[in-house]
Amino acid sequence: MSDDIAQVSKYIASTNLAPIQAGQYSRARALEEVGDRGKFLGEPGEDGAAMVGATLVSVLANLTGLNRRDVANSLEFSSRVATNEVGEDNEHTAEYWVAFTRSILQIGWFRQSDQWSSDFINGSTTGAENFSDYVIENVRRDPLYSDAEKEIVIQALTSLRSQAEKRAFFRRFTAGGSKGSFGVNTATVTSGALAMRFSAFAFNCSAVVDDYLIFSIKNITADVQKNNVDVAANQRTIDSVRSQLEARLDQAAGDFIDSVDI
Repeated sequence: MSDDIAQVSKYIASTNLAPIQAGQYSRARALEEVGDRGKFLGEPGEDGAAMVGATLVSVLANLTGLNRRDVANSLEFSSRVATNEVGEDNEHTAEYWVAFTRSILQIGWFRQSDQWSSDFINGSTTGAENFSDYVIENVRRDPLYSDAEKEIVIQALTSLRSQAEKRAFFRRFTAGGSKGSFGVNTATVTSGALAMRFSAFAFNCSAVVDDYLIFSIKNITADVQKNNVDVAANQRTIDSVRSQLEARLDQAAGDFIDSVDI
């Protein structure tokens, strides 16, 4: 085993994951039916989407079944690590996304770009009806997303807003009173390499918000921390630790992932 793979393996074995919350059903039982986490992202040859913790991930049709499995495994593991690491006080702040990204970079992905920025939302002037409209406009203006990636992110967000049960699942991970956060993610294969792009948004609002997808921002102001991250897979490393990563996730079975109909 090479030194870099050994280091990743040691990290996976030693890192604490978020504990199971009371009342959550075992995702391990659901996995017995679907086979692997990648199935939540749809079948190869089709665009797909799922919620993984506070991230709405969309995948393009060119991802293989194994690609989808690796994306879902990586996102769930890093979501659990970040949730455990930052605690309730920082779960909906920029600190969560820093911890999330740090974990991704230690399990077989490498950073291509990472950029933070700040914004201020004034509900009476921003032009967006709700927080997800604001995210959609940010994605639409972002030159680093391809047209296909923009289309699937917007499609997934728009679809999720209309699915009350799915939205309730997402709300558990994204709403924290006057502080909330969520990320959108795309995964694709470019020149044979698996890559992901994240846009994370942490909102610090002037009022309590119970749903950061559909809540009107007309009478709200909010400070926003935004993080855009591009990562690419070291496939050799991911292949080597896949079974170990899945074993850790299965041992910590809880409800961190669910599909989104698009």
